[in-house]
Amino acid sequence: MNKILSFFFAVLAFSVFGQKHVHFHDANGNIPCYTDHHVEELRSDPNMRAIIDADKAQLEAFTQYFIENIYDPNSRDAVYVIPIVFHVLHTGGQENISDEQIYDAVARINEDFNKQNNNWMNVNPAFLDIVADVQIEFRLAKKKNNGECFKGITRTFTTAAWGSGSEQASAVQAAHGNFPSNRYMNIFVVPYANGAAGYTNYPNNWGGTSLSNGIYILHNYVGRIGTSSNYASTALSHEIGHWLNLPHLWGNSNTPNQASNCNTDDGVADTPNTIGWTTCNVNGESCGSLDNVENFMEYSYCSKMFTEGQKSRMYAALNSSTGGRNNLHTTANLNFTGVFDDLVFCRADFRASFQEVCPGTSIQFIDETVHTASQWTWSFPGGTPATSTEQNPVVTYSTPGQYAVTLTSGDGTNSNTKTINNYITVVTQNTSYPFVESFEDYVNLSNTNIWSEVNYGSNNPWQIYTGTGFTGNRCMRIVNLNQPADSFDDLISQSFNLSSFSDADVITMSFRTSFKRRTTSDSDRLRVLASTDCGTTWSTRRTLSAGNLSVGDVQSTSWVPSNQGDWKTWHVTNITSNFFVESVRFKFEFRAGGGNNIYLDDINLYSGTNDPLSIESIQALQVTDVVLYPNPTDGEMALELSLANEAELQVRIVDLSGKEIQVHRIQGQTGVNVVLFDTSNLSQGMYMVEIIGAGGVVVRPFVKR
Repeated sequence: MNKILSFFFAVLAFSVFGQKHVHFHDANGNIPCYTDHHVEELRSDPNMRAIIDADKAQLEAFTQYFIENIYDPNSRDAVYVIPIVFHVLHTGGQENISDEQIYDAVARINEDFNKQNNNWMNVNPAFLDIVADVQIEFRLAKKKNNGECFKGITRTFTTAAWGSGSEQASAVQAAHGNFPSNRYMNIFVVPYANGAAGYTNYPNNWGGTSLSNGIYILHNYVGRIGTSSNYASTALSHEIGHWLNLPHLWGNSNTPNQASNCNTDDGVADTPNTIGWTTCNVNGESCGSLDNVENFMEYSYCSKMFTEGQKSRMYAALNSSTGGRNNLHTTANLNFTGVFDDLVFCRADFRASFQEVCPGTSIQFIDETVHTASQWTWSFPGGTPATSTEQNPVVTYSTPGQYAVTLTSGDGTNSNTKTINNYITVVTQNTSYPFVESFEDYVNLSNTNIWSEVNYGSNNPWQIYTGTGFTGNRCMRIVNLNQPADSFDDLISQSFNLSSFSDADVITMSFRTSFKRRTTSDSDRLRVLASTDCGTTWSTRRTLSAGNLSVGDVQSTSWVPSNQGDWKTWHVTNITSNFFVESVRFKFEFRAGGGNNIYLDDINLYSGTNDPLSIESIQALQVTDVVLYPNPTDGEMALELSLANEAELQVRIVDLSGKEIQVHRIQGQTGVNVVLFDTSNLSQGMYMVEIIGAGGVVVRPFVKR
């Protein structure tokens, strides 16, 4: 036993502390698995490290004892049945995958664990004799922890979908109740999983029976249909392998293709030591012997098999009290979770294709009655039609506001009713121009129907700030100082009806920012996006980096602008005719990258010279500095003007013959102004930017690559 424990701690110490983070990204651009990095992050706390190591040692000792003294590979005829629940977390996007995609994922994992995948017989012949029929069946639960019937799928509309695993699990529990991990294998289908395809926890006691002690996987790695593909479909089997105590074939790290991996082991006798593979070289040899490249616990993306040795290790996990895995497959728990119950009617339920829409938008309502219904009566206050008896009706909402939805469904004998208040939000629509927003009329965002914020995770959101601004003493702010890197926050507008404008019109968006970096290497970013389908999809209009946004030297203490010279005015000129439709929305998306606080003020939308930042008296052009960047350019270009006074400007791009290519009318403000151009449609060559004001003109050349 002492030898077993010594071996375990040696392997753990090497794999966790001896490996560098060398991330391999798959064809979808994701790290295949984050499980061991996740464990390493938890172990960075000394107290947590001791608990995790003790759990691991206990489980490893039991595993070796079970394999040597209890496990008989020839004696088991029955199949372990595991109740599973898929928790879909979403913000209304494609991550809200269909039931059919989930059912396909269940079929896929059952094929992989029961030697029913149609390609297992194609593995390298050297491993054909040890391809395991693991005999584990995964079944969707039909009862919640409170006894309520359901179909093994929950759906949660929440910005926590983009947060941490604990935030995602907390959102599910708040919406649907608890699903203890010793009763259900919880699979969280999410749009964000620490930058990876998925991750999980090895069996453990430190997480107890918490709902969060489950598997987290990106929606496009679930099943083979819908948002996923056959290429990505084995990722869930890989994570279930971890959940059942299988390391990667090269040991406890997420870093394959390292020569030092030959000195580590996965604790399985029939999987040769390997450096770890990120390509499908089925004849690959790396540590003096042929590697099991086609194993589900590799990164080769041609996975076809588990081995008999891995099967014995998974059985040990299912018979260990560590993490409560030994309770999952008991008769009592299978009855409790209803995995074998008949599909009978018990409860009305529904969902909508969108919960936030623009006026005039149609919504598809989807019946999710548990389990089968033959009669439906819908009520849609504020919608057209106001009622329906169809199973999956389409409803149009025309008036801004929040509306309830009610469904009564039944099977002819029994019926049930469900109402969700304020389920549908129809956003306000603006039809008058110019649009002016200086935030002076709001104390917080809850008393405006013009702006909404989306906070991805528990980081600091966009909020109304009272105490400073370019215009007045209010503006929008994110307290970005000390925020986690890659925190995302959105400020999203109401709907704008731009359909009255013609192709000849030029729409400009202007706004002001105040921001400072903490270091010159900060990677903060502000993107301005527009949507012609009310926020379903977005098109980037401009991207502003930390260096572009910064108004001066770096500052390590909390940044607060104190005068108008601490602001930059931006003029976005590419709101083109593609956006002249009935429902356009704009979004300011900020991504934290180590910098300081950011402030946003005076968001304005205007056509031609009808600028809400209008100049009362035309003054002579006084340009103190002009910079064009990048120059040469191959796409987006910025003209940065420092003006000594307000000035009505005409900014023209002309070719060397003097032919006008673009023209923009800008109301320049005292201080720094940045006019943003799109040059992607220009041919290669040299051009001139002419800045024309009262009594003066400034010319600067640039090159289009």
